[in-house]
Amino acid sequence: MWRWMVITLLFHANASPASGATAAEVWRSDLRLLARELPSRHPAPFIHVTRAQWDSATASLDRRIPSMSRNQRLVGFMQLVALVGDAHTVVETDSSFALRFYPLELYSFEDGLFVRRADGAHASWAGARVLRLGRVTAEEAMRRIATILPHENEGWVRAFGPLQLTIPEVIDGLGLAADVGRLSLVVERDGKTDTASIAPAGVIPNAHRNAPVPIDMSDWASMRTGPAPLWEQHPGEFFWWSFDAKTKTLYVCQRAVSPSPGSFDNRAQWNQVFAMADSVKPAQLVIDLRENLGGNGGLNRYPVQQILRRPWLDRRERLFVIIGRRTFSAGQQFTNLLEAWTQATLIGEPTGQRPSQYGDHRPLRLPGTGLTVQISSVFHQAPNEFDRRDFVAPRIYTPLDSKSYRGGIDPAMMAVMEPDTTNVMAAIEHAVAGNDTVTAERELTAARDKPSNRFRSFESETNALGYRLLAARKLEQALVVFRLNTRAYPGSANTFDSLGEALLSAGYREAAIDAYRKALALDPNFQSSAHALRGLGVH
Repeated sequence: MWRWMVITLLFHANASPASGATAAEVWRSDLRLLARELPSRHPAPFIHVTRAQWDSATASLDRRIPSMSRNQRLVGFMQLVALVGDAHTVVETDSSFALRFYPLELYSFEDGLFVRRADGAHASWAGARVLRLGRVTAEEAMRRIATILPHENEGWVRAFGPLQLTIPEVIDGLGLAADVGRLSLVVERDGKTDTASIAPAGVIPNAHRNAPVPIDMSDWASMRTGPAPLWEQHPGEFFWWSFDAKTKTLYVCQRAVSPSPGSFDNRAQWNQVFAMADSVKPAQLVIDLRENLGGNGGLNRYPVQQILRRPWLDRRERLFVIIGRRTFSAGQQFTNLLEAWTQATLIGEPTGQRPSQYGDHRPLRLPGTGLTVQISSVFHQAPNEFDRRDFVAPRIYTPLDSKSYRGGIDPAMMAVMEPDTTNVMAAIEHAVAGNDTVTAERELTAARDKPSNRFRSFESETNALGYRLLAARKLEQALVVFRLNTRAYPGSANTFDSLGEALLSAGYREAAIDAYRKALALDPNFQSSAHALRGLGVH
C-alpha cells in the first residue's frame, strides 16, 4: 500500500471528550485511546520498542500536553508514533490542521542538504546548499526530523525528512526556529555564504490525497541545468519504458506497483516489455524501482516469472535493478523477489524499508482531534524467513551528489552502461597462486575501500575463497587468503576463527589456538572458537 507522507503521527481515542472540554483535554483523551488501541490493533507493536518504553513515553507526553502549543502536541504525538518503528503505521491530518509549506523542495544529496527546486520568487535559491535552518545546522535538523518520522532505516528519513522540513508547523513544534513566519536560512551558493528568510506560501493543497508529491512543483525553478535523466522523465506516469537502439538498453521505470489502466493486473504493461525484449534481445534490461512507493504486491510475481522463463535475460551482466531510499512497500516486495529469485545486479542506494515489513494499514477516524489513524494490519514476510536486515543493499552503490544531479547525470545508469567487470576474487586467487601476496592484499583492500562497494561483503567472499582452497587441499594458499582477511578486517572475530580452522587443518596447533583466542578477544560469545578451544583441551 502506498501513499505519500506529509505528517506521520499515530494515536487513538478512548472516548469523545465532554462538550466544552479544553483543547488539552481533547488531546489527552486521544492519547489515552492511542495507548490502548495501538497495541491491540497492530500485529506486533513492541518489536522495536518495549511496552515499558511505550508506556513511559505516553505518560510523559500526557503530563506535558497542558503546557504545550498545538504544534508541540502534534510533534509530541509524532515522536510517540515513531517509537514503533513501522513506516506504514501513520496518522494523517485533516483539513482543520491547515498545514502550510515553504515554497522550496529540499533534497538530501550525498554531499549535503540542497534546495532542489524553488518557486519563481525564490528561483535563485535553486542549487543552494542549506547550512543552517532556523536555530540549528542542517545535520541537526535532519536528526531532529528523524524523531518524528516513522521509519525503518536511514534511507526513509533521507527520502521524507527534507519534505517535513518545509512544513512550518513541524518546524515550530520541534522548536527549530524562533519565527516560522520568516524562517531564517543560511545557504551556500557558488562558494559564498548568505543568510535569507522565507515565508510560508500557503496551505498544502494535496495533503490528503494518495499522491507521491503533495505540491505541484512543475513550474518551479530546478537546480538541474542538464537534460532530465531517465528516472525523472514522464513524472506523471507510474509505468513507462523505452528502448535505446544505440546502446541496446531496454529501460523500464516503475514508480508504483499498479494495474494497467482499465485492468485489474499489470500483465499488459509487462507483456509489452517482454515482447520487446524477445524481439531485440537487449544488451541490458534495466528495471528502475528507485521511486517505487508501492501498490499491490500481488502483482509482482508475474514479471519475475517472465524473467525466469528467459535464462538468456536472467544474467548478472544483463539484468539490472535500480533501487533507492523511496523503494518502499510493494516496491520493496518486488525488490525482495528480484533479489531472491533472479540473477539481477542491484544498483543504487539501500531501499527505504525492511525486507520483512508490516503494511496494509487500516484507517481509524479519531473523534477528538479529527485525525485519521492508519495502522498496519498484515505482516509481509521476506523470501528468507531469517532475513533481519533493515534494508536491501545494492551490490553497486551509486549515491547521487549535487554536482551530478545539476548536470543531469545519473550515477546508477552510468554504472549500468560502464560496469566494473573486475573479478576481485579471481585476481586474489591468481596472485596467491603465484606467491604474490602483495598484489593479493592490494586487490582486496582496494576493492574493500572502493565507494561503489560500500555494501558488498568482501570479508565473506574472501572467506569463501579460503574455504574453497582448503577443500582443494591447497593448504598454504588457503592460509595466505585467511591471513589476508584478518588484516583487511581486523575487527572481525569470524576472520580469525576461519584462520584458526585452516591452521588446525594444516597441523599448526599452537597457531590455531592463538587465532581462536584472538577471535574470542574480539567477541567473547563467538561460540565456534570457544567450541574449538574446548575440543583442543584449552580453557
